[in-house]
Amino acid sequence: MRNKFRHWIRNFFTLNKSEQRGILILLVIILLLLVFNWLSPFFIHPAKQDFSSLDKEVARFVTAQKSVHDSLQLAHLQNSGKLTPGQAAVKLHPFPFDPNRLTKSQWLKMGLTSRQAETILHYREKGGRFHKKEDLKKIYGLSVAEYQVLAPYIRISNPKKIVSSKIYAKTSSRRMAIEINSADSAALVKKLLLPPWLARRILKYRLLLGGFYSRKQLQEVYGMKTSTYDVIASYIQVDTLKIKKVNLNKATFKQLLHHPYIDYETTKKLVNARCKIGGFSNFRQVKEMTGLPDTLLCKIQHYLYLRPLKN
Repeated sequence: MRNKFRHWIRNFFTLNKSEQRGILILLVIILLLLVFNWLSPFFIHPAKQDFSSLDKEVARFVTAQKSVHDSLQLAHLQNSGKLTPGQAAVKLHPFPFDPNRLTKSQWLKMGLTSRQAETILHYREKGGRFHKKEDLKKIYGLSVAEYQVLAPYIRISNPKKIVSSKIYAKTSSRRMAIEINSADSAALVKKLLLPPWLARRILKYRLLLGGFYSRKQLQEVYGMKTSTYDVIASYIQVDTLKIKKVNLNKATFKQLLHHPYIDYETTKKLVNARCKIGGFSNFRQVKEMTGLPDTLLCKIQHYLYLRPLKN
């Protein structure tokens, strides 16, 4: 190391005067820059930048984003029926109301979500009715906490069933007898004074069955209330000759399964037994081969007939 330093010193002093002067000036400049860099903070004070407005903008943006996130999260919890009592108290702004009359905009004004309001309106359109305060708890997506906030403000003007026997009694003179297996929806509405949606459901169920063999089957129609049936039952006539029957010895698996009274297991028993003996000759044989309950066999017998298979 010492030899290298001596060699460098020797090379330095062997430079000419101009080269030595240039190196010295360069070293002085470097030294001055170092000193200046060290002393500059004591003499030069840069102007302070005011970032307060930017900080406020950032804070407002963060607050807005958090508000949107919280609002979406709260809406999700509300649609799922999972609001806590504290959240329900903040979200809802109830006023005296009748759940049987409120419009969608009024439900929204009260603090319910669009989905909740549409669920309630759909329930009413299908013939649903709120007869007492507690009925509001049955609405899907409405939490117990929300109901507790709304309950003190519920005012049901007429708690009696809108479709009651008394109401039907007043209009009974306007009803007319009707044959249920040939009537169309217009006739059901006109002669039985049924709502159009219920008339359509009766026809849809009649199509699935193949026809009615008893007026009591109308009680199986979705949406048919006992009070409604009790009033119209005496006006129903049933022509069983209009029932569309299927030959049990030729019906396909899919045809049998399509009938409301014949489930998958019953269909499998009927088809397997039929294949085993080559066809049924009477319904006693159907009973013996399948072991079906008498109640079920009596029901489906109205929609089946037996015609022996040709060899």
